[in-house]
Amino acid sequence: MDRTPKLTLDQELQAAVAIVRIGLDCIRDAACRTEAVGPHAAGLQALYDPANPDAGVLGAIADVIGTITVSVTEVDHEDIDRVTELLDEAQGHAQDSTGDRIRHALDLLAPLLLACETCGKRQPDVTVMDDPYAAAVDPDRAEYPQMTLCPACATDRFEDS
Repeated sequence: MDRTPKLTLDQELQAAVAIVRIGLDCIRDAACRTEAVGPHAAGLQALYDPANPDAGVLGAIADVIGTITVSVTEVDHEDIDRVTELLDEAQGHAQDSTGDRIRHALDLLAPLLLACETCGKRQPDVTVMDDPYAAAVDPDRAEYPQMTLCPACATDRFEDS
Protein backbone atom coordinates (compact mmCIF):
# COMPACT_ATOMS: atom_id res chain seq x y z
CA MET A 1 0.00 0.00 0.00
CA ASP A 2 1.36 3.40 -1.00
CA ARG A 3 1.56 5.72 2.02
CA THR A 4 2.84 8.73 0.10
CA PRO A 5 0.71 11.75 1.03
CA LYS A 6 -1.56 12.96 -1.77
CA LEU A 7 -1.65 16.49 -0.31
CA THR A 8 1.09 19.07 -0.16
CA LEU A 9 2.22 20.10 3.32
CA ASP A 10 0.28 23.35 3.00
CA GLN A 11 -2.89 21.50 1.94
CA GLU A 12 -2.49 18.99 4.75
CA LEU A 13 -2.12 21.76 7.34
CA GLN A 14 -5.03 23.77 5.88
CA ALA A 15 -7.23 20.67 6.13
CA ALA A 16 -6.15 20.11 9.74
CA VAL A 17 -6.92 23.74 10.62
CA ALA A 18 -10.34 23.42 8.98
CA ILE A 19 -11.08 20.30 11.04
CA VAL A 20 -10.04 22.08 14.25
CA ARG A 21 -12.20 25.08 13.35
CA ILE A 22 -15.20 22.80 12.78
CA GLY A 23 -14.65 21.25 16.22
CA LEU A 24 -14.34 24.68 17.84
CA ASP A 25 -17.51 25.80 16.05
CA CYS A 26 -19.29 22.77 17.53
CA ILE A 27 -18.09 23.69 21.03
CA ARG A 28 -19.21 27.29 20.55
CA ASP A 29 -22.60 26.26 19.16
CA ALA A 30 -23.25 23.78 21.96
CA ALA A 31 -22.25 26.31 24.60
CA CYS A 32 -24.19 29.26 23.22
CA ARG A 33 -27.47 27.79 21.99
CA THR A 34 -29.22 28.73 25.21
CA GLU A 35 -28.99 31.33 27.92
CA ALA A 36 -28.55 28.61 30.56
CA VAL A 37 -25.22 28.68 32.39
CA GLY A 38 -24.64 24.91 32.20
CA PRO A 39 -23.85 24.69 28.47
CA HIS A 40 -21.60 27.74 28.71
CA ALA A 41 -19.64 26.12 31.56
CA ALA A 42 -19.51 22.81 29.67
CA GLY A 43 -18.11 24.60 26.60
CA LEU A 44 -15.42 26.24 28.72
CA GLN A 45 -14.61 22.86 30.31
CA ALA A 46 -14.19 21.39 26.83
CA LEU A 47 -11.50 24.00 26.29
CA TYR A 48 -9.94 23.56 29.74
CA ASP A 49 -11.18 21.24 32.47
CA PRO A 50 -9.46 22.06 35.77
CA ALA A 51 -10.07 18.48 36.95
CA ASN A 52 -8.28 17.07 33.88
CA PRO A 53 -6.20 19.83 32.23
CA ASP A 54 -4.63 17.55 29.61
CA ALA A 55 -8.00 16.42 28.24
CA GLY A 56 -9.30 19.70 26.81
CA VAL A 57 -8.56 21.68 23.68
CA LEU A 58 -5.91 23.78 25.41
CA GLY A 59 -4.19 20.58 26.59
CA ALA A 60 -4.14 19.30 23.01
CA ILE A 61 -2.72 22.60 21.77
CA ALA A 62 -0.06 22.56 24.49
CA ASP A 63 0.80 18.96 23.57
CA VAL A 64 1.27 19.86 19.89
CA ILE A 65 3.47 22.83 20.79
CA GLY A 66 5.50 20.60 23.13
CA THR A 67 5.98 17.92 20.48
CA ILE A 68 7.06 20.49 17.90
CA THR A 69 9.45 22.00 20.47
CA VAL A 70 11.13 18.64 21.06
CA SER A 71 11.30 17.92 17.35
CA VAL A 72 12.74 21.33 16.42
CA THR A 73 15.70 20.77 18.76
CA GLU A 74 17.08 18.49 16.04
CA VAL A 75 17.49 21.50 13.74
CA ASP A 76 21.06 22.75 13.61
CA HIS A 77 20.82 26.53 13.91
CA GLU A 78 22.33 29.08 16.26
CA ASP A 79 18.89 30.44 17.32
CA ILE A 80 17.31 27.06 18.11
CA ASP A 81 17.70 27.58 21.87
CA ARG A 82 15.75 30.84 21.63
CA VAL A 83 13.11 29.13 19.45
CA THR A 84 12.64 26.35 21.99
CA GLU A 85 12.49 28.88 24.82
CA LEU A 86 9.72 30.79 23.04
CA LEU A 87 7.83 27.60 22.26
CA ASP A 88 8.14 26.44 25.90
CA GLU A 89 6.62 29.77 26.97
CA ALA A 90 3.86 29.43 24.36
CA GLN A 91 3.08 25.93 25.61
CA GLY A 92 2.81 27.22 29.17
CA HIS A 93 0.61 30.13 28.18
CA ALA A 94 -1.72 27.93 26.14
CA GLN A 95 -2.53 25.60 28.97
CA ASP A 96 -1.49 27.25 32.22
CA SER A 97 -2.15 30.95 31.74
CA THR A 98 -5.22 30.67 29.54
CA GLY A 99 -6.40 27.63 31.48
CA ASP A 100 -6.07 29.49 34.77
CA ARG A 101 -8.31 32.27 33.47
CA ILE A 102 -10.92 29.74 32.31
CA ARG A 103 -10.70 27.96 35.69
CA HIS A 104 -11.35 31.27 37.43
CA ALA A 105 -14.34 31.97 35.14
CA LEU A 106 -15.70 28.48 35.89
CA ASP A 107 -15.33 29.13 39.63
CA LEU A 108 -17.37 32.31 39.24
CA LEU A 109 -20.04 30.50 37.20
CA ALA A 110 -20.30 27.51 39.56
CA PRO A 111 -22.86 29.06 41.94
CA LEU A 112 -25.10 29.77 38.94
CA LEU A 113 -25.23 26.11 37.88
CA LEU A 114 -28.34 24.10 38.73
CA ALA A 115 -28.04 21.67 41.65
CA CYS A 116 -29.24 18.09 41.24
CA GLU A 117 -32.21 17.38 43.52
CA THR A 118 -30.89 13.93 44.36
CA CYS A 119 -27.12 14.20 44.79
CA GLY A 120 -26.87 17.97 45.26
CA LYS A 121 -23.98 18.37 42.81
CA ARG A 122 -23.75 21.56 40.78
CA GLN A 123 -22.45 20.67 37.35
CA PRO A 124 -23.02 21.80 33.76
CA ASP A 125 -25.13 18.79 32.75
CA VAL A 126 -27.80 19.21 35.47
CA THR A 127 -31.09 20.03 33.74
CA VAL A 128 -34.77 20.44 34.47
CA MET A 129 -36.64 17.46 33.02
CA ASP A 130 -39.77 15.39 33.29
CA ASP A 131 -39.56 13.02 36.26
CA PRO A 132 -37.98 9.90 34.67
CA TYR A 133 -39.76 7.61 37.15
CA ALA A 134 -43.22 9.04 36.48
CA ALA A 135 -42.61 9.07 32.72
CA ALA A 136 -41.61 5.39 32.76
CA VAL A 137 -44.44 4.26 35.04
CA ASP A 138 -47.18 6.27 33.29
CA PRO A 139 -46.07 6.97 29.69
CA ASP A 140 -49.55 8.12 28.59
CA ARG A 141 -49.75 10.98 31.06
CA ALA A 142 -50.01 14.47 29.51
CA GLU A 143 -47.70 16.20 31.98
CA TYR A 144 -45.09 15.03 34.44
CA PRO A 145 -43.64 16.63 37.53
CA GLN A 146 -40.45 18.53 36.73
CA MET A 147 -37.20 17.55 38.40
CA THR A 148 -33.72 19.03 38.33
CA LEU A 149 -31.35 16.10 37.87
CA CYS A 150 -27.88 15.20 36.67
CA PRO A 151 -27.68 12.41 34.06
CA ALA A 152 -26.54 9.78 36.60
CA CYS A 153 -29.39 10.52 39.03
CA ALA A 154 -31.90 10.68 36.14
CA THR A 155 -30.75 7.23 35.03
CA ASP A 156 -30.99 5.86 38.57
CA ARG A 157 -34.50 7.29 38.96
CA PHE A 158 -35.56 5.78 35.63
CA GLU A 159 -34.09 2.39 36.56
CA ASP A 160 -36.05 2.45 39.84
CA SER A 161 -39.31 2.50 37.84
